[in-house]
Amino acid sequence: MTFDAFAKSLLDRFMNGLPTNIKPNKNYDIGQNSENNGVSILSFLAISKLATELIRTNPMIKKSLQLTYSHIFLDEFQDTTTIQYELIKACFLDSKAIFTAVGDSKQRIMLWAGARKTVFDDYSSDFKATKEILLMNHRSTPRLVEIQKAMYANLNENATDIQSSPKWDSQMGEAYLRFFYDEYAEADVLCNEIIDLIKNGVKTNDICILVKQTVDAYSENVIKRLETSGIKARNETVYQDLLKEEIVKVLALIFMLTASKPNPHAWRYINNFLCEIESLDENSKAEEFIRIENEVNEVIRTFSKNIHGITDEEIFNQNVDIILEKLSYDRLAAMFPEYKNKAYYLKIIMNFKKLLWMEYLVSNDWKVAVENFMGENSIPIMTIHKSKGLEYHSVFFIGFEDSAFWNFTKQPDEDKCAFFVALSRAKARVDFTFCSSRKTRFTDVQSNERINELYEMLTKTGLVKEIYH
Repeated sequence: MTFDAFAKSLLDRFMNGLPTNIKPNKNYDIGQNSENNGVSILSFLAISKLATELIRTNPMIKKSLQLTYSHIFLDEFQDTTTIQYELIKACFLDSKAIFTAVGDSKQRIMLWAGARKTVFDDYSSDFKATKEILLMNHRSTPRLVEIQKAMYANLNENATDIQSSPKWDSQMGEAYLRFFYDEYAEADVLCNEIIDLIKNGVKTNDICILVKQTVDAYSENVIKRLETSGIKARNETVYQDLLKEEIVKVLALIFMLTASKPNPHAWRYINNFLCEIESLDENSKAEEFIRIENEVNEVIRTFSKNIHGITDEEIFNQNVDIILEKLSYDRLAAMFPEYKNKAYYLKIIMNFKKLLWMEYLVSNDWKVAVENFMGENSIPIMTIHKSKGLEYHSVFFIGFEDSAFWNFTKQPDEDKCAFFVALSRAKARVDFTFCSSRKTRFTDVQSNERINELYEMLTKTGLVKEIYH
């Protein structure tokens, strides 16, 4: 889970351990204001602080937590904030847990959000950590790895002999700098390139379009142009967080099982989920597991009869509610502490209903609607920040321009890291695009003078092909 989800789970489960004067309302909402009509509104910053205070002042809760987790893996550690780091220390500093923190300072893009610059040194000191340098890049092709290595000096990194995986041929990897007059020409060319990739066997969801910021402003023309060719692309930000929710995964898989051919993986996932929320384990009777299997089959059979006749949004919502009643809110809240905040839980359900129904209206086919909702048939479009930890066969970075990196002169290191993240998402191919004329909130006429050092870094490698369209 994320640091925020971890902090929230602690607060939701052990809230009564806080002093009355700082204890929030049980059904608090998440936002920025401190109070609204008697309902507590907490920022994630406040939630982390409250969770830290909770652990510091309740030694029994702290001991229970330390007995629960024997191994802790901290991913994307370079973007850990001071408050998040203090929470981890409060929870585990004196425990017997085995810690592994993995991070890359070249990908530190959250300084604006308070990422702790000294977090690696502090962690090494506080947790007596042994430093290991990972030397194998398992993601990217050799030519892309060489381009990434060319950025090390720009990011104040020591030269390291990073190797690409032997699964790649040494000459594999494509990189392009594409120059356009306007965004309409850009959309035409990118659409044709994407069509060719799909014809050559690359899946649509293994192609990604990245932007520095403001997805809709940079991707509108590309989305429209792809649509004329029958290719779906979407702003992944809307779906990304929702699809991580456990209840959303279960609901989507139930729809998938009722709307398409048998799917053993989906059936097993739902079956295991129900066993878990009923606390079945190796000591439970075989009859209990059989009962769960029968329940799953009955839910799928009943819902399958209903789903094909659903053409009304209200009836659709009612059928989703029937599934939720069978799962039981109380059992879900007991298993997932974040759902004890019923307002949060209901918001998730509302967004699920809204987005899946919208997909059905577009396709008029429940199988396609569920697949589209899960992102199986569309090209994801997202900001660099949302792409952290993800990888794609081909990445198209739209808007490699000064106006996208509008704060480059004030925060060059962070923007260079953002650029490195974009570059390193690609497994086999990356394209960067520039338009002389693009309407943004800053200007219609674009330049690349401010970020010229990034252009020079790419071209000096001799591995990036420049194309003027």
